[in-house]
Parts: sequence; structure tokens; C-alpha cells
Amino acid sequence: MIFIHTFLMVVFIFLWILSKNKDSSENGIMGIFSRMAALLVGNRKINAANSLYGKLAMLNPTKDINKVASEYFIKKTAQALLILFLGNTFALVYAISVYDSTGFMKSYLLDRRGYGEGEELIELSAYSDGEMLTDDLKLTVGEKQYTSDEILTIFNEIEERLPGEIIGENESFDHVNRDLELITALPDYPVSIEWENDDYTVMDREGHIAADFLNTEGQVLTLRAIITYFDVRDEYEIFVRVYPKKRTGREAMVEALNMKIKENDALTVSTDKMVLPSSIGDRQLDYKKHETDTGLCLFVFSLIAAVLVYYGRDREVANDIRKRERELLLCYPEIVSKLTLLIGAGMTIRGAFEKTASDYEKRRGNTRLFAYEEMLIAGNKMRSGVSEFEAYLSFGSRCGISRYNKLGSLLGQNLKKGNTGILALLEEEMRQAFEDRKSMARKLGEEAGTKLLLPMGMMLLIVMVIVIVPAFLSFGI
Repeated sequence: MIFIHTFLMVVFIFLWILSKNKDSSENGIMGIFSRMAALLVGNRKINAANSLYGKLAMLNPTKDINKVASEYFIKKTAQALLILFLGNTFALVYAISVYDSTGFMKSYLLDRRGYGEGEELIELSAYSDGEMLTDDLKLTVGEKQYTSDEILTIFNEIEERLPGEIIGENESFDHVNRDLELITALPDYPVSIEWENDDYTVMDREGHIAADFLNTEGQVLTLRAIITYFDVRDEYEIFVRVYPKKRTGREAMVEALNMKIKENDALTVSTDKMVLPSSIGDRQLDYKKHETDTGLCLFVFSLIAAVLVYYGRDREVANDIRKRERELLLCYPEIVSKLTLLIGAGMTIRGAFEKTASDYEKRRGNTRLFAYEEMLIAGNKMRSGVSEFEAYLSFGSRCGISRYNKLGSLLGQNLKKGNTGILALLEEEMRQAFEDRKSMARKLGEEAGTKLLLPMGMMLLIVMVIVIVPAFLSFGI
């Protein structure tokens, strides 16, 4: 993986070099990634039919939508690139820290865990003279153990069952040429069983015949079963004649390797290190440790985070649209009320509309209200030559809410009728708008009350604990 992380780092450097001449409104490290994002995004234009285009247009009514869209994509792409760069950098640093030119372990020693920390399963690849012997060498490095005298007791029933349990596929103990099944427990008895013999070069503690055992005449072994039950111990002996086991060259090497590992583990169980075999016969051994690719995990997590940030920006736009709609509904009664008042005072529809917009423009400062911004845009259109009818309809359509569509149609369709015809309609619309605002206020209050239920419940629980606990303690006294 170090090569992949290095390649991605080169790609980032290449993008940085190519984007140095790009302009960016950001400073510092975000400025660097904004320029990279600008290089990747380019002068992107969104299709007008795209829903995102419409949302951005609603949120930025007075700005060039293509420019807004380009800045939007550059910003979220820059954030995703920054997260991806940081994740790849950490992954590369980790990969370099664990990298070795050969990949082989520098010694034949494996650290043991301390007393009481349990055994550890380690996966290795074994090599002989540069050629892989096995890629699936799994060994258990036991914990560092305390030495103690073992006192155990014999159970006659277990001794009677043991011969039948361990013989495996062999016909008799006089001719053992297949592995014995030296069990360590019996289902019906809460005991543990350990096995010993007088020659581990022939058979190991688990009953496996050694791969390098070649005596065709057979060899008699004494198997000793050490049966334990808490502080009770007993030994049971079985005599067997062992014959060679046929194996391929590789299988024989792997079996011999496992046997030597277990022997070394038994011999060094009280030391801080476990010694791996350096050779089998005349063949030299090397090892590679199977490591979890933490660097890859870091990179994958950063990639996922970058994707979430990139698409999470679209959710922010959707939330902003909901806030805009709520703001438009809150402003609607005030706008209708002002238009009704000004038209009732004798102003024309256009004069009342532009007066409402200009009053807002004088007092807006840094606070922008979408409804009034749309009114300013409609007024600018009328001054630039667009008909009043089209400007009012466009105003309602750009707001994107049925109430404003109705108001735009109302203003446009009553241009020829004068103030008398529209005044009654506006007064009715004003009354309905204030009723809707009251309903919205009640709804917002209910939502706020629902959000307060959890903290209020927690406060009630705390008060109950403060009152009840002392009362119970006083009863105890």
C-alpha cells in the first residue's frame, strides 16, 4: 500500500503545481485546496433543470447563479480534497514507519504477553532460501507463566475411555502410522488432560507424528496422560509403536516447523521471548509477520469522510431552503399589510410595491430578507423595461411559495382595475395571512415545547433524586 499512498501524494503535488496560478478567496491551507478544486471543477455550469440549481438560485437571488454554483462546488470539493489529503498523509507516514526493504523479521524472537494477559495468535509467512514455504503459518504464543508443582488425581472411568478416544484412524496401538487424537478434555467430565511422551522428535503433545521421523521398524513410545481436576492429579500410561507418516516435501517441512515451534514454546514459556526456528534440517528459514494494514484503514476512513462532506453540503443547501421558506411565510403578512396600507392611501400598485422595497433597502444593513430581496429584483426589472404584469408574476414564481404566487397574480391581474378593485382583495389576503401567521406561531411553539421535553424530564429526574435519596437515607438511620 505504500506505493499507492505515495502515488496519491504525487498526484496532490502535481495538482498543487498546476493550480498555483488559480485565484482563490480562501487563505492558508484551504486556499491551496480551493485552487486545486478550482482546477478540477473548472467553470462548471449547472443545468437549469437541476433541482440544486433552483435551490442555489433561491438562496442567492441577487447574484450570478453560475458563479454561485461554481463557488459552491469548489468549496465542497476543496473540503473533500483536504480530508482525503490528511488521511492519505497519515496512512503514508504509518506505512513508512512499518516498512522494511525486505519485509522479513529482524530476529527470530517474538514477544510474549505478561503474566495473566492471555495467549496471542500470530500469523506468519515462512520462507526457505527466499522461497515461500507457507503463507498460512498460525502460531499461538502463550503468555508468560509462573512455575508450580502439579498435584492431580486419577479417575478410573476416564482411564477406561481414553484408549478408545485417542486411537483415531489407527487399527491398534501396535501399529500407529496416523496421528493420534490426544484430547485435552472429555465432554462428560470437568477435567483437563495434558499429554507427554518420552521422545518429542517422534510425536508431539497433540499426537502428530513428526514429519522427519523415518524409522521404518517403528519406535515404542510411552504416552502419559496427565488428568487434572482443580488440585487433583493423576497419570495414565499407554504404550504405542509409532511408524513413519508419508508426507510430501512441503507438508513435511511445514509439520516439522510447527513441531519445532511448539517445542521452542514449551522450552521458553517462562521467558520474555519465544524463539522461532532458524532452520529445518539444512534449509534456512525466514519469516514475515502478518500485520493489519492500518494505513489502508486510515485512507479508507478519510475517503468515506470526504464523500460524506462532499454530499453533506447538499443537505445543508436543503436545510437553508427550508429556513428560507419559513422566513418568506413570516414576512408575508407584513408585506401584504404595507401594500394594503399604501394602496389604500392612494398610491398606485407599482408605487406601493417599489415603496415597500425601497424602505427595506434603506434599513436592511447586513440583514437580508429573501422576500424583500425578491421585491427589489422585481422593481429593477420594471425600471429596466419589463412590464409590470410580467414582473409581478416573476416575483411570485421566484419566491416559490403559493402565497407569493397568489400575491403576484393578484397584483398583475388588477393593474387595469385600479386601486378600488384590488384593495378589498388585499384586505382579505391580509386577514388570511395574519391567521396563517398565528397558526405558524402556535406550531413553532409546539415544536419548541417538544424539544424541551427531554431537558425538562432530566431536570424532573434530578429533583426527584435530590428529594427522595435523603428521605431514604434518613429511614436507614
